Amino acid sequence: MHVVTGGAYNGKSAWVRQHYLVDDSTDYHWLSAYQSEPCPDDLSVLSKNIVVCEGVEQWVLQWIENQSITEVRTMGRGLIAKWLDWEQTTAQRKLVIIGSDISKGIVPVESKMRTWRDVTGWFYQDLVKQCDRLDLIWYGINKQLK
Repeated sequence: MHVVTGGAYNGKSAWVRQHYLVDDSTDYHWLSAYQSEPCPDDLSVLSKNIVVCEGVEQWVLQWIENQSITEVRTMGRGLIAKWLDWEQTTAQRKLVIIGSDISKGIVPVESKMRTWRDVTGWFYQDLVKQCDRLDLIWYGINKQLK
């Protein structure tokens, strides 16, 4: 699993497309929370070996609407385990997770937005513990952290 993060509009998606040479001829599936696509629970229903999940922070926001923090943490860890199981089934599979870093800047006044920020940060920590590679993107330039 490859996790890619960085600030909003810092070129994360473009970097992933370039790094993985993703274009119309590439065998991949791109899921975007920004396009209101649901978070994939079961990647085995997808027929592609490269799966990119973009905007995971938006899925976390949806999760905290209906579940407690503890439930979201448990569900998130379970989801990561399922994703890793899918990826590790064959050597050709690669899962790329793209998430915006929403932890910087002014702490939100609204409780829900603070919770979103906190839970997203915890989910990212869980992702990073399990990933093979982590890249931070700044204005289209990557820095490999893991």
